[in-house]
Amino acid sequence: MRPRLLGLRVDVDTHDGMRGGVPRLLEILSGAGVRASFFFAMGPDRSGLAVLNALRPRFAAKMLRTGAARLYGWRTLLSGTLLPSRPVAMSFPDLVRRADRGGHETGVHAWDHRAWQDRLRRFPAARVRSELDRGRAAYTEIVRRPPRCFAAPAWLTRDVALLHQERFDLLYASDCRGIEPFLPRIDGRALRTPQVPATLPTLDEALGAESPDAQAFFAMIGQRLRGAAWPVLTLHAELEGGPFAGHLEAFLARLKQDGIDCVPLGELLGERRRCGELPLRAIQALPVPGRHGLLSVAEAGTAGTPDIMMTSRGTPTAHDRTQPPEPA
Repeated sequence: MRPRLLGLRVDVDTHDGMRGGVPRLLEILSGAGVRASFFFAMGPDRSGLAVLNALRPRFAAKMLRTGAARLYGWRTLLSGTLLPSRPVAMSFPDLVRRADRGGHETGVHAWDHRAWQDRLRRFPAARVRSELDRGRAAYTEIVRRPPRCFAAPAWLTRDVALLHQERFDLLYASDCRGIEPFLPRIDGRALRTPQVPATLPTLDEALGAESPDAQAFFAMIGQRLRGAAWPVLTLHAELEGGPFAGHLEAFLARLKQDGIDCVPLGELLGERRRCGELPLRAIQALPVPGRHGLLSVAEAGTAGTPDIMMTSRGTPTAHDRTQPPEPA
């Protein structure tokens, strides 16, 4: 029988998340004897530009129900607007190296996280490639070797990004949502870079909606793991490395008691490969409860419905949309 695994992905989106959240997460994971995959935004923290989405009802509702000002702080919420932007990983190269040398997988989350999240579908192809190249170059400068994994901000990607990543000799990418590792298919062509999608809801998606608080969220995730084959949970340095750090510690302790091993996504991928060939899946744009706009989601291999395991109730409304994803 294969081991019971949970892939852990840590997204680092902001300067303050890098400065405070990453060290805290490294302590928590070390204490639990757990390794994860850390994905760092490399360039400017322009989180304040999210205010441009304030007129979008679903975005505004999310900010209110999660108490964004309390969770992220006003310095982050004004970064890049009323206050100057600050680099994320480039400000703390020693933390990137500390995570890498501590046995964790490390990779690129973005160059400019906010720009990718808000404007990816409007970028010309050259800008998409440039964002990927800049993130890769910054990581290489810090770690002294090219990254072997990439995770797109906000689970948003485009064909031009997937095709450019083929040049990077990546072990895998984690650019979308789905239910298991797969090989992307574009116009009938199978790419060689596997995708290891996030399969579970994130704390900020469920908080104040499906889950009244963090304790309920992690209890729900524990329940979902009982029926999941290749689960991947995304943590955020700003949340689980911040005000919800204690809840994460308790969650990891329960997983250990339940015999579930937390592993980096590359290790999860290796175990999945030992079980047989990876399926081929197209990636489409679909809504996901708890987020505004559309996300990139792996299409199912059979009935043409999406591979989607993100909602706590497991009953998302999936519309068949194939146009480029809008900001999430």
